[in-house]
Amino acid sequence: MYITQALFSFKGRLNRQGFWIGSGLCAVVLFIIANILPVQQWLQHTTTALGAIIPLLLIVYCWLAIIIKRLHDRGRSAKAIVILFVPLCCIMIAPYSQGIMQSILGKFFPIFIVAMLLMEWGVFLGQPTANRYGEKGETITFKKG
Repeated sequence: MYITQALFSFKGRLNRQGFWIGSGLCAVVLFIIANILPVQQWLQHTTTALGAIIPLLLIVYCWLAIIIKRLHDRGRSAKAIVILFVPLCCIMIAPYSQGIMQSILGKFFPIFIVAMLLMEWGVFLGQPTANRYGEKGETITFKKG
């Protein structure tokens, strides 16, 4: 699967190698944006805030495309992506809790759930045969052909 199709399309299947290549590319671009571009300063001004938000939204879009293709390789629907809201809900609920429950909801549950999702997406094998999402999981290539 060519890189543009892998990052900008929600159709098809990505194998584990393709998932890690795509995630690595997104992480590198996110690192560059966060550390080289003056995003903090851009967000302080209304006129330049859009210039800071657009690259971040583009990275989120690409990462979602990669994750959904990996879900397809595992035989799951794209609807399974809603599990990503569980750690966010835990983090948002944690300040309203007290004692040990605040630590569990704010730290332990989100880390545990994200670790399980990384296992699901990046470690477990995809379906070896064709499924309703495509023939077999592909990796990301940088040359057409």
